Amino acid sequence: MKVKDIDLAARFFEFSDLREMLRYSAKKYGEKTAFVTKIKEKGTKAVSYHNTSYEELYDEMIALGTALYDRGYKDRRVAIIGENSYKWCLAYFTAANGVGVTVPLDKALEREEIVSCLNRSNSTIIFYDKKMAKLIEDIIESGETNLEFAVTLDFKSENLDRPSIDEMIANGKQFIASGNKEFENCKIDREAMSFLLFTSGTTQQSKAVMLSHKNFMSCIYGMCCEEFFYVDDVNLQLLPLHHCYGMLGLLTFLVQGMKNTFCDGLKYINKNLKEYKVTVMMSVPLLLENIYKKINKAIASQGQEKKIAFALKLCKMSEKVGVDIRRKMFKPIIDQLGGHLRFFINGAAPIDPVVAQGLNDFGILTVNGYGLTETAPTIASESYRHLKAGSVGKLMPNVEAKIIDPNDEGIGELVVRGDNVMIGYYDDDAATNEVLIDGWFHTGDLAYFDEEGYLFITGRKKNVIVMKNGKNVFPEEIENLVNILPYVSESMLFTRHKHNDIVLWLKVVYDSAYLKEHSITLEELEQKFQKDLDGINDTMPAVKRVHRYFLSDRPTIKTTTQKTKRNVEIEEINKELKERGLE
Repeated sequence: MKVKDIDLAARFFEFSDLREMLRYSAKKYGEKTAFVTKIKEKGTKAVSYHNTSYEELYDEMIALGTALYDRGYKDRRVAIIGENSYKWCLAYFTAANGVGVTVPLDKALEREEIVSCLNRSNSTIIFYDKKMAKLIEDIIESGETNLEFAVTLDFKSENLDRPSIDEMIANGKQFIASGNKEFENCKIDREAMSFLLFTSGTTQQSKAVMLSHKNFMSCIYGMCCEEFFYVDDVNLQLLPLHHCYGMLGLLTFLVQGMKNTFCDGLKYINKNLKEYKVTVMMSVPLLLENIYKKINKAIASQGQEKKIAFALKLCKMSEKVGVDIRRKMFKPIIDQLGGHLRFFINGAAPIDPVVAQGLNDFGILTVNGYGLTETAPTIASESYRHLKAGSVGKLMPNVEAKIIDPNDEGIGELVVRGDNVMIGYYDDDAATNEVLIDGWFHTGDLAYFDEEGYLFITGRKKNVIVMKNGKNVFPEEIENLVNILPYVSESMLFTRHKHNDIVLWLKVVYDSAYLKEHSITLEELEQKFQKDLDGINDTMPAVKRVHRYFLSDRPTIKTTTQKTKRNVEIEEINKELKERGLE
């Protein structure tokens, strides 16, 4: 489906703060559904749905904040932990809009990490759900933190000192009815720290990133200017909301008046896409690559390769005369994804260009975005009018960037500045001063711009492998070529030393289902991979060729945004190589 090129920036303005944004949406969209909550009847398979309107969202936020004020909770650090849900979002918005600072925590963290984050952030209030109840209540009772007050999100605690969020909202509405407007009228400093987000670092301990309302509002404005959404679009919230990328997407959708639903889990994605008639989804490369592989697997199993190839040629010819027939031509494929999906936004890491192009060819707009938690997070993004294979699009309208210390190929570190750049790292001036220099944020990513202004990320500065001859090898470049193979789930490039030289190795995580479906042994798969690897090596200069590899059924250790924790994973690789006698 083609979108008429229009000036999206003319339709939007930058909000001062999150509360102003939510008030705007409440007035503009009123009774339109903002969130859908699935309710599973206990002991049965019966399911019902509760719709929360934009008006109700804003009113309940004001009520919750008013109740917290009544208890004397102002200028507090408020932690939130649990599954993605409407009430999780409500706590997040309320905390940042007058109570103090919101501190969203990753529910997958180990106990000691949760305690550390609570203490590092000096959180005194926590919202938690039933799945986290046992752990959080144990932490509270242990006295290891400074927590003073706890609120349950989706259940009623037997402890009377821990009210539910519903009880707090009811109390707040009573206070408002009596004329209490203190929370609603409180002033918000758009430049002060209002969000404290812990990074999901892949190579080191997480840092606490200080973000302001100005940071988030700048990114929301940029997204609204670049990406085209419809008021009747439906979002499936898959990505964790404690992460900056997932939250920015949700906030952008709330500005647009979209309906937001929650994914029941990775294995239920297809069911949820159909159930909610989802049109838009933010995702990560691993998921999109798996979706694309499944589509191609279905095409191959049905013997439809030639038919699809002809249809693609026909679509290309039609596009040349201004007619887009992709969604009609590939309706059976779109039906596999719920029948309504039109837009994938990819982030966290670049998607393989073959996958992005393939999904676009089928009529599902698939764009790359790029950013970091420290930039709230968006720096650049593709859009329906700015697509280029392998790139992450063009800079957002309110972001400046440059490449410093470029090599002969123009690749150097990307540095940026703008209203999206963080305040700094909390309680860590040394780390802040390392990355914020003369107003420029040093991303730690290696990149280049082409002649048209498209940004290409080649890898992390810390991940670059420097060979004996001084040449640089970017692991991501090789991994992307390997990951597209139909039997590969993921891969990781690493090095070993041999005779005073550096040898490139690959850990290749294979798809076990592929072996069963194609009735081949692991030995036969190894032969197949060797042939495919030889083909990849033939396209590479000698310095980038992989000389050793091993196949594994053990997935790499990842962050919650599905990025490999390379420093942790290499320890597991060394163990696995030792087990196999491959040291």
